[in-house]
Amino acid sequence: MPDKRKSAPAGKPAAEKCPPPKPPRKDSRISKEILVNAGDLETRVAILENGELAELYIEREPRIVANIYKGKIVNIVRGMDAAFADIGTPRNAFLSVDDVILGQAEEEVGPSSERARGSITEMLKSGQEVLLQVVRGSMGSKGPRVTTRLALPGRYLVLLMGDGNYVGVSRKIEKDAERQRLRSIAERIRPANHGVIVRTEAEGKGIRLLRKDLEYLMELARRIQAKAGEVSAPTLLHEDLPLISRIIRDTVSRQVKRIVIDSQQVYEDVLELVEMIAPQLKQRVTLYSDKLPLFAAHGLEEEIERLLQRRVWLGTGGYITVDETEALTTIDVNSGRYTATSGLEETILRTNLQAAEEVARQLRLRDIGGIIVVDFIDMEKAKHRARVTEAFEAALHRDRAKTKALHISPLGLIEMTRKRTSGSLLKLLTQDCPCCAGTGRARTAITVALGTERELGRRAVQERADAFIVRAHADVAAILVGYAGERAQQTGESISRPVYIRTTGEANVERAEVTATDTRQVAEQISFLKPNDVVTARVISHDTPGELALAEAAGYIIGIDTDKALEPGQVEVRIKEVHNSFARGQLAEKPAAKKPARRRRSRRRPKAEAKTE
Repeated sequence: MPDKRKSAPAGKPAAEKCPPPKPPRKDSRISKEILVNAGDLETRVAILENGELAELYIEREPRIVANIYKGKIVNIVRGMDAAFADIGTPRNAFLSVDDVILGQAEEEVGPSSERARGSITEMLKSGQEVLLQVVRGSMGSKGPRVTTRLALPGRYLVLLMGDGNYVGVSRKIEKDAERQRLRSIAERIRPANHGVIVRTEAEGKGIRLLRKDLEYLMELARRIQAKAGEVSAPTLLHEDLPLISRIIRDTVSRQVKRIVIDSQQVYEDVLELVEMIAPQLKQRVTLYSDKLPLFAAHGLEEEIERLLQRRVWLGTGGYITVDETEALTTIDVNSGRYTATSGLEETILRTNLQAAEEVARQLRLRDIGGIIVVDFIDMEKAKHRARVTEAFEAALHRDRAKTKALHISPLGLIEMTRKRTSGSLLKLLTQDCPCCAGTGRARTAITVALGTERELGRRAVQERADAFIVRAHADVAAILVGYAGERAQQTGESISRPVYIRTTGEANVERAEVTATDTRQVAEQISFLKPNDVVTARVISHDTPGELALAEAAGYIIGIDTDKALEPGQVEVRIKEVHNSFARGQLAEKPAAKKPARRRRSRRRPKAEAKTE
């Protein structure tokens, strides 16, 4: 425990000597860039602040958060004061009694209008159809969480459908005069029986823009209500914007100096969206066309790789460790190799100050939510604890997710919460490791495959090589090759080099090796199949009879033409055609079994009998 006598006069608690930290102010000097890497299996959006990666968003499947459904109550649990609803997702949605009465919108400020609260059985009945909005996606064994309070976000406002006369203003708008001005405008334009929340982006905007945004949201609300009256549950009524459109809607401002996109189609879509919401920024949208992949050109691939590591090094030589569990995330600060020349207290303070900035950054980048405990190095002086708390709050202020942090304790702990809407980056990019029974993490096959393709794109630009050989786990190779070899062919065409993909016997799905080679030496390094070869192949997948079954043999991914449903196992395949990375064949016919020859009786007597006679 710190010695309070060193930090405060006798008779006064240590905290009184140091004035409370000033509220952090919005840093208008931050310059932002948005980089968009759009692919057919994955879309990635990176937001850079002053040239440093600040936020990363990855979408592989359409998310359901903010979607509005017409659902049916299927079960009411009195002991939990909650209900479960069928909204058409694999798992039923969880609806708490608090979400029926006091559901929270994303940027709501202050308490909601008070309403009489009853039990869940007084408010809902089994079989009842209700409109529900997803506020948190499925995580692990838990289904999505929903609310009956529907919120439609626009660029400047959030419309709370059927939510009385509530008016709120984002906390991130700090000036009292501006907050009062925006609140006054919102109260003037607010529709009857609807609530309105003014978003951060509305700061400095006039009534005309806010009214235009509200008219769009009201029209959207009318369409949702009309559709709800025509369909039965469970039905999707409204789907939120895809990832790139959400980022553009929520983050594009004068702070954004440029938006760089590596897809022609996405570039045109973004231009159209920016023309609608911020036409003055249209010239800042550019199409990336260099050969070196966009994220590799900005050094982001290595940065993303480091986000999967447990230890994060600080510039001073200290480090933090990040450990995610199901219940909470713990972050530990260590001084490491750093030693200040002015003494131990200075070493601890400088390490903690740098760690406060890095911890806030890692929370945003890794999208860590829920309960978080940060263990700073113990500080004896109250003024040092106050400086670290102030620095941490200022760093959290740049986070668009809702956060709440308590002051640092005498033990150096900060307890905080961060709004969670989906799984963290670690859970998105990795899976339970099959080699360690789930105690560790391993990258998924698609993560390894996409990383291998990016490595090929980077090395094709940086290295002089005639061809590339990729050796990978069968699941990774199957993704790299594609359903009928088309993906491997596209990869080769995109880098203007032949690519030879072969499977390995490795059990580790993360182990993929890319080798640059000369075309004249390829035959010496890998094996090749030939038409009419008969091989014993291992079936990898066959979901639909009548379509190609995928198998592996002799390092090849083989597509098998068959009308039969093939179970995992070994089959005999006759090869019909062979390409660099893919072969095609059909099940080999087994030769008919030969009948055993009938033994003919000899008419001669055995010699032994003849002698006997």
